[in-house]
Amino acid sequence: MSELEELKKAYETLGLPEDATREQVENRYFILMKRARSEQSRTDAVNEGSDTTDLTEINRAYNLVLGIESEKTGTIEKQTKFAHFAYYYKFHVIIGIIVVLIAGYMIKEGIDKRREAANTPPANLSVSVFGNFYFVEEEPMSQNMLKLMPEWQRIVTKLVFVPPEIKSQQDMAMQQKSVLMLMTEKTELYITDEKNFESLAFQGAFVDLDEFIQKTGLQIPEDKIRMMKSQDDTEERPYGIDIAGNPIFDGIELSGEHPIIAIRAEEEKWNDTRLFLEKLIQTTP
Repeated sequence: MSELEELKKAYETLGLPEDATREQVENRYFILMKRARSEQSRTDAVNEGSDTTDLTEINRAYNLVLGIESEKTGTIEKQTKFAHFAYYYKFHVIIGIIVVLIAGYMIKEGIDKRREAANTPPANLSVSVFGNFYFVEEEPMSQNMLKLMPEWQRIVTKLVFVPPEIKSQQDMAMQQKSVLMLMTEKTELYITDEKNFESLAFQGAFVDLDEFIQKTGLQIPEDKIRMMKSQDDTEERPYGIDIAGNPIFDGIELSGEHPIIAIRAEEEKWNDTRLFLEKLIQTTP
């Protein structure tokens, strides 16, 4: 039998036209091999030799059509099985490689963050800038505050933007984020605009300044104290300090808002809080 006749018979064995594409050959081979093995496993009466011949003919036809025929049928079958696996599972392999790369990156990032944390001095104080302060940048704000406390090594500043009005889905998302951060991240001091000061003080978020003054001896000018009545108060009480015009806002865009500072610190941080507030009061015009 000539090579042309053998090739024609191979196409007939696979049940494909002679102009079939490689993808059609691959798909047909997969179907025939699956069908042959399924029939072999279900048929107990069939003799062993005929099963082997069917599988061998399918393999031989497949390899002949693709031009990769080998002298040893056993070797061919192994090669075609691997080719089939690689073809049908290539996307799984690619995804697996991507997952491994991502996992490696995350592990490296975690190690880098732990090293950075180990080399970063502990924060003396944490301050949240909470309100309509969209253009405030955290790092310049931290540096400005450290100028008041040159003996300190670090002040953590967190910006929590709260849109003044809800006009879009983005505004709604930002407001929800601010509520979540308020509930989960309790920093020692809050710099707020007037609207958010009134809202948070009413909710009982801030320390009563009378209690703070009694325990720390902090002196606050009467004209700088901001009063508010919380939902648990029977009368207005001091919760905020007016710090408009303080040098910590040099080069900082406040969006036209009037800044007020209030305390949320636990008592173990009241000493550092007092030291910082003293400097703020002294430098506020």
